[in-house]
Amino acid sequence: NRGFATILGSVLTLVGTFVVMWRMSPLLALLSLGVVPLLMMAILRYAGRIRRETAALQAQESDVLARASEGLSSIRVVHAFGRESHEVDLFRREARESLEANLRLSMTNVASTLVVGTLLALGTAALLWVGAGEVMAGRMTLGDLLVFLAYLGMLYSPLEQLSYTAWSMEGAAAAAQRVFEVLDTPDDVPDPQSPARLPAGPGAIEFQGVGFQYARGDEVLQGLTFRIQPGESVAVVGGTGAGKTTLLSLLPRFYDPSTGQISIHGIDLRNLAKQDLRSRQALVLQETILLSGTVQENIAYGRLGASFREIEIAAQEAQAHEFILALPNGYQTQVGERGVMLSGGQRQRIGIARAFLRDAPILLLDEPTSALDATTERELLDVLGKLMSRPTTLLVTHRLHAAHRADRILVLEKGRLVEEGKGEELLRRKGAYWRLWQATNG
Repeated sequence: NRGFATILGSVLTLVGTFVVMWRMSPLLALLSLGVVPLLMMAILRYAGRIRRETAALQAQESDVLARASEGLSSIRVVHAFGRESHEVDLFRREARESLEANLRLSMTNVASTLVVGTLLALGTAALLWVGAGEVMAGRMTLGDLLVFLAYLGMLYSPLEQLSYTAWSMEGAAAAAQRVFEVLDTPDDVPDPQSPARLPAGPGAIEFQGVGFQYARGDEVLQGLTFRIQPGESVAVVGGTGAGKTTLLSLLPRFYDPSTGQISIHGIDLRNLAKQDLRSRQALVLQETILLSGTVQENIAYGRLGASFREIEIAAQEAQAHEFILALPNGYQTQVGERGVMLSGGQRQRIGIARAFLRDAPILLLDEPTSALDATTERELLDVLGKLMSRPTTLLVTHRLHAAHRADRILVLEKGRLVEEGKGEELLRRKGAYWRLWQATNG
């Protein structure tokens, strides 16, 4: 805003001063503007350099911050492998490159300022030379020349200010360009122009010939066809790289299938707005992500506007109420960045409480107990069993005893559905699920 105000004020001052100078001496007034074309050339010449060098500086500063953040967030790994000096060297290299980019920009600013100052000084000298000739020829008095020189200072001051403002705006444009590069990133999963509305209540989930491959070309899922009835709990198991998490990611439309379709209530997910679809789902991840804030705020993230009593009931159902009350400030305890003040089991219980509070008709569980010890896992499985009894549930896990609690199990191998059925039934078949069971339990 100040930049635009400076431009407006400078332009008004420039026009008003030039009118007065024209009335005093049209010849000297025109001569005073002789530097304007040269100033324009200087502005255009340095504007591009300032924008490029500002963008390079922004990128280098971003690299410095990323290096520092990565080193600090991985501090245990750095200590464990004794790589402190290596990380310091990497940071110094990034900082040196940032300093060099800053110096280049500073030198460009100094050079541009010197050029503008030199051009204005040359304009003043030229006008003084011609004006002295006018005085000596008797066409102008010395007093008029001195007054004219005073007006010349008033004329050149806004010209100089306009030059600096133009370069400042180029620097700001370079910084804004990095922001717009993010904002203008195309949505890989766009909403339809006229989205359908999901009916209220639970509905069947149906996969019909679903295949998926990432942009790099790896085919992860192939020809998946199955149906999940309303209220049914289904576990998806398989070896590493079988496509379990990718399958789960298709339901909230983090990705769209490459082939086939997924439908809820008989409506293709691609015909639904992502906001509407995700409002009907609750998600519990392998590692629950907590935001900086209080325990209460993190649970309430599942349903903004929930009352404290509703939050408390959700925590009780997730068996988190007792440990929360034992915290220094109870529900008002700060959890720290990414929940570092809490243990893994406590973070997971808060994530489950968040899902209880959301009370969505579809529950998605992605390896919710894989990072926990055996005792904590058993406790959480009881809580998850209670949570899974309500909505339609899709559980992705490699813990087969957790999968046994589901109504049905789907077995994936290399992105294909090779078996499905109840746990005991699949063990009797001695197929892919039996082999996984043997490998896990001996």
